[in-house]
Amino acid sequence: MSNIKRNKLRIKGRAPVLIGLVVLSISIIFPLFFILMTSLKNNVDYSRDPFGLPDTLMLENYSSLINNFNVGRAFLNSLFVCTITVALVLLIAGMAGYALAKLPVPGGRFITGTFLGVMLFPGPVLIIPIYVLLARLGLIGDVKGLILVYVSGGIPFATFFLTLVFKSIPKEITEAAALDGAGFFRTLRSIIAPLGASGVITLAIMQFLGAWNELLFAFMILPSETSRLLTPTLATIGTRYVSDQPLVSAGLFISASLPLVILMFASKYIIEGLQVTLKKN
Repeated sequence: MSNIKRNKLRIKGRAPVLIGLVVLSISIIFPLFFILMTSLKNNVDYSRDPFGLPDTLMLENYSSLINNFNVGRAFLNSLFVCTITVALVLLIAGMAGYALAKLPVPGGRFITGTFLGVMLFPGPVLIIPIYVLLARLGLIGDVKGLILVYVSGGIPFATFFLTLVFKSIPKEITEAAALDGAGFFRTLRSIIAPLGASGVITLAIMQFLGAWNELLFAFMILPSETSRLLTPTLATIGTRYVSDQPLVSAGLFISASLPLVILMFASKYIIEGLQVTLKKN
């Protein structure tokens, strides 16, 4: 009888948590479902019943975005910029984080504190200095200028994050690698990176999503329509055709599709990476 009572108490204790999770899931899934259904309507269906299901599934909004507004090119531009940005950030921050976590770097605490101080500066404060610097370097309108901004802006947090991740790896492992003759890059590539894979993947996803959704610098540095990224392209469509909600919804769903796929397949690694970081911190 006591076991039955304990099981009932456990079920009652879990019920509020389950209800909260269900409500949270609905609050996330319903807006996505609403955007998808709206993107499959025309203006007549949307005006008649904004929250209802479409009478017929229409893909004209997606074809219009691709053919008339260069959304396909903008999607590929964003994918290229975000991929290069993530690769460079992981490379630089991985070496710096490993050095700060495992090697006797002079002034390591001061360097880490400097990274934290840089992270406190809001991005809009740096708009004018960054624009002037890139203009003098001739990088306005060049994709390399935007990648430089994203990489330099992502390195402080990435280094701080990977430092915490790599500190969770036992020191005896790196010492054993050193005794076997493994150098800095060999240890980083063969031991540190695989053992901290969950944190590295978490950081890669965070950096990718941050660059993918960024608007201000992408719009300012790449004003040309041929080199414009996806988010600025959709923002321009939304301001000019704000009354065409199905068209805007189609653009929003295209923008959200890739992050949703990434989060769907990498959620396990994100949770593991955050757990390692929080435990160490």
